[in-house]
Amino acid sequence: MVRPLLTHLSAAQKRILETLAQLERSGEPGFVSTLVEALGLKAESSLSGTLKRMERNGFLRMGGGGARGRQRLVQLSAKGRLQIPGAGRPAVLPLLGFIPAGPLEEAIQEHGEALAVEELLPCRQGDFLLRVKGDSMTGDGILDGDKVLLRPQVQVQPGEIAAVLVGGDGETTLKHVHLEDGGRTVLLRASNPAYADVRLPAESVRIAGVFRGLVRG
Repeated sequence: MVRPLLTHLSAAQKRILETLAQLERSGEPGFVSTLVEALGLKAESSLSGTLKRMERNGFLRMGGGGARGRQRLVQLSAKGRLQIPGAGRPAVLPLLGFIPAGPLEEAIQEHGEALAVEELLPCRQGDFLLRVKGDSMTGDGILDGDKVLLRPQVQVQPGEIAAVLVGGDGETTLKHVHLEDGGRTVLLRASNPAYADVRLPAESVRIAGVFRGLVRG
């Protein structure tokens, strides 16, 4: 039997949306584990069912998860955002070009397009989009042709996805970022097991932006 869609939120569901909006304003990603902690819950299992119902009813969007214990990211939808007064966001985001989700190659850096953000992306001033080219991040649900939202000038956390610039030739790639050897080496890891890890000297690597969401299509 098909369940009817909800049009009203419970107090607990409204609190989830408000917490997501607070995380967004502070520049933090809305990982399920972060929500659990912010809401004072004991385990993700106590929240999973509610999040699934809210996603089915269009109040939020979920992505990530899958292999290797990757965290699931929860984002407000446009419908969910309407439930929270004052939860504003930029009207458009610059689409700067392509980023390889595969072998390193030169990125297209020309800013020739801006994308209206009518479907929710939790973004702020300075964020930008790059279109993905390749299949190395499919384990995180990031597919060829998707547009990834990247946030510059923030500290990348161990294991986070980021757009990485290598050397002075404009080579770039989208990968999970890990530090090794006390920070002297950067390990770049795909989420598609067909791609091998890449290790580079830390001084040759620059983080262009940390992954904060995506737009499909």
